[in-house]
Amino acid sequence: MSKAIINLITSPDKLFNDSASLLLVHPSDALKESFNNSALKLECPLNLYLHDTEDLDWLLDVAESVDYIILDIDNIKENHWIIGFLLAKRKTFYLTNATNVVYNVVNVNKIYEINQFMEGVNYFVSK
Repeated sequence: MSKAIINLITSPDKLFNDSASLLLVHPSDALKESFNNSALKLECPLNLYLHDTEDLDWLLDVAESVDYIILDIDNIKENHWIIGFLLAKRKTFYLTNATNVVYNVVNVNKIYEINQFMEGVNYFVSK
């Protein structure tokens, strides 16, 4: 069994190929670690876009082209409008510890850990 090739892409770069693509938006260190552990099980190539800067032009552009977005809402400290923009996309899955917010009115794809996403999206399930 061969391991998947994961291309890590950050601002200002973009990669155009046929691999599935995932954008992590402001992931916490715990989320990054959890993704790394889950990625060990991948068999298919993946373009992993990582946004943890304030380059909003790049983020908006990449958000339109990727297959999936994982938004770590609790780590967004500035430009909170981006939360609503990304939640409006059906390909966005989000994590938050907040209990009194109504993000689920806009987007029902709340996840509690990255494994939940990886198992729920058929592309990422090991063969």
